[in-house]
Amino acid sequence: MAGRVTSIITTDKAVATDEIRLSICLGANGFSFSAMTVGRELLTFGEAEIDLHRGMGELSQSITGLFTSAGIPTFGCKEVSLVVPTNHAVWVPEHLYDAGRDSQYLKMAASMDGSMGVFHAYCECMQSWVVFAAEAETVTAFKVAIPGVDVVCQHVVLVNETLIQRSAQHPVMLMHVRDGVGDYEAFYNQRILLCNSFMAGSDDELLYHALEVMKRLHLETPDMELAICGEVGREMYGMLQHYFPNVTLYTGLPFSYANPAFQTLHSYKHVMVL
Repeated sequence: MAGRVTSIITTDKAVATDEIRLSICLGANGFSFSAMTVGRELLTFGEAEIDLHRGMGELSQSITGLFTSAGIPTFGCKEVSLVVPTNHAVWVPEHLYDAGRDSQYLKMAASMDGSMGVFHAYCECMQSWVVFAAEAETVTAFKVAIPGVDVVCQHVVLVNETLIQRSAQHPVMLMHVRDGVGDYEAFYNQRILLCNSFMAGSDDELLYHALEVMKRLHLETPDMELAICGEVGREMYGMLQHYFPNVTLYTGLPFSYANPAFQTLHSYKHVMVL
């Protein structure tokens, strides 16, 4: 199967290609994507199903075909980012970072199999580089299909100035849920205390890790906020409310839209591309 766009919402508004920011996030069975203006007006949101483990050349052609069928330009955009969720990442302060040592940094934190490549991205809020592992052939296929794409991991998206500023009033922990994994970011007094991912095969395990982070970082205050996003179900939301004083849905950074069909989007599920 070459792949297919399984869902898409778009607008007919004409926008110059060099004013478009294209965001893509890999998933287990394909990817989600959005196109926005530089002023964060949402133009298109879609989801695509594709076998990401095919040969690099075939996968690259399929990626190009999927974006063409969706009417999304892959050349000349203002910015293109590919978010690659990873379970293996390490932060290195800017003043200590040496690009030639990426593999060494990562080996200190995780072991990888032979199919994994090592990548890096800069996080302005952290004033640090994050070095992370991802499937080498998959990332290369996207780089071939979309020249100039900026490859980042989920932590670069989840750590942002909005959450840092929110932590000036009370401790904030962000929990992003994806397939079998929870990503946790903790903030207090406008400082970032933790960025990490933990395997979790059930809602109970996600809850356990959240409680452990809260206790170990001494975030147990009456006004502590647990913000959650990603694949969060109603049962999980209710369960978390029994253990945390203030549970909210995190919907990412604000954006606008003209097409009322975008109101059907659950923004908290798609913060990686919105």
